[in-house]
Amino acid sequence: MKKFQFLAIAILSLAFAACSDSNSTSTEQHEHFEVEGWRLYSAEWDTLYSVYRGKETANLEGLKVNANCMSAHIHVKFLDENNKEIAGPNDDEHSLGWDVGDSKILDIHFEGGWGFHLKGLKEGETKLVLKVKHHDHADAKTPEIKVIVDKALDA
Repeated sequence: MKKFQFLAIAILSLAFAACSDSNSTSTEQHEHFEVEGWRLYSAEWDTLYSVYRGKETANLEGLKVNANCMSAHIHVKFLDENNKEIAGPNDDEHSLGWDVGDSKILDIHFEGGWGFHLKGLKEGETKLVLKVKHHDHADAKTPEIKVIVDKALDA
């Protein structure tokens, strides 16, 4: 009986030691990027879209592009708990991601860093969700942003 108790204690001790190993990659903590809002700017730094704590600014032009056209560069900025702009993460673990509601209407061309272009594929309206990707999940994301793709420009 004493051998059994000793064996059980030894196994439990090893299990606790393995779980508390601070060098273990399975318990490694990653830095999450938390924001309270997003602001999107045109290439000329006009505000196109802004959301803070889930409330969108209603009087902004929004995101628009013509079919068969590429928008100018769109800059992405983030808002902290005081509604002040902060820079996006500058590391290899975070990147810009997105989901497009209807990929037959709109495509996104990644510019690198925290910027992108809209590519209008055909006339219509769709939704866009931007994300701060971190490994296999999103640290932050926008509400659905309405994007209008107007008719193609005449050549």
